[in-house]
Amino acid sequence: MDELGLGICLHSYKGGTGKTTIAANIAAYLAGRGLKICILDYDFRAPSLHIIFKENPKRWVNDYLNGRCEFEDVLHKLSGKYRLGGELTAGFADPSSEALRDMLAKDRKWEMNALKRTIKAKRTVLDDLGYDLFILDTSPGIQYSSVNAVVASDQVLLVMKGDEFDLEGTRELVKGVYEPLGRRAKLIINKIPVKEVGAKLADETVAHIVESLNLELLGRLPCDCILMFEGGKHLFVLENEEHPFSKSIEEIAEKIRALTRTPS
Repeated sequence: MDELGLGICLHSYKGGTGKTTIAANIAAYLAGRGLKICILDYDFRAPSLHIIFKENPKRWVNDYLNGRCEFEDVLHKLSGKYRLGGELTAGFADPSSEALRDMLAKDRKWEMNALKRTIKAKRTVLDDLGYDLFILDTSPGIQYSSVNAVVASDQVLLVMKGDEFDLEGTRELVKGVYEPLGRRAKLIINKIPVKEVGAKLADETVAHIVESLNLELLGRLPCDCILMFEGGKHLFVLENEEHPFSKSIEEIAEKIRALTRTPS
C-alpha cells in the first residue's frame, strides 16, 4: 500500500449489483469532504460513468491502455462542476460499439501490457499527483480487465445483492480468483429490501452471507425504487443527503477514508 493514498476496485460476480452507482457516489461524497479522488471507468463491456457524470470526452481510458495517449490526457477534473470542496477527477471508458468490439478482441499479451499501464496510472495518481484515493469501477465476472483491476488495487470491494444466485457466484469468485491472487475483499451488500421483508430477516440474510463468504462487511445499502428510477441521472448522494442510501454511502466512504489513513 502507498504511504497515504489507496487504490481500490469495485468488483462483482454479476451485473446489476449497483456497483457503478456506489463507486460514483463514494467518489463524490469523499471529494465533497475535501479529499482528492480519482475514479476510472474500467468496465469496458458496459461503460456507465460518463452517463452519471454527463461527460463526453475526446480521450478515453481505452486510448491510454492502447498506447494512443498519455494517462493525464484521459483525466477530467469535475470538482468545479459539482462545487466540491476537494478534488474529483474521472476517466471514462469508450461506450461506442467499435470500442466494445475492440476490447472483446484483445489477446493475453495486450492484457498484460494493460496491467502494466494500469499499475503505472495508479502510481501516477497516488504518488506523483498526490491523490488520496484511486478507484477502478470494473466489469462484473472474471474478465481479463477485471482481474487486472483486482491485481492493481490495494483493496477489493466486492459488491453483491442478497440472493442465492449472487451468493453462489460470489463464493466461486472469492475461491477461484481472489484467493489464488492473494486478495482478500471487503463486502458491500446492496439492494436489501428492508421495507418489504423486515429488519429481522434482512439482518439474518446479511449475517448468513457474511458467514458463508467469511469476508469483512464494509457496508449494506437499502433497496429503493427511487434509486432505480433515477439511476444515472445525477449523483444521488449530493442531492439527497438525508436519504438512507446516502447515509449508507457516507458510512462506507468514511471506512474507506480510514483505510487511506487520511485525517478526517
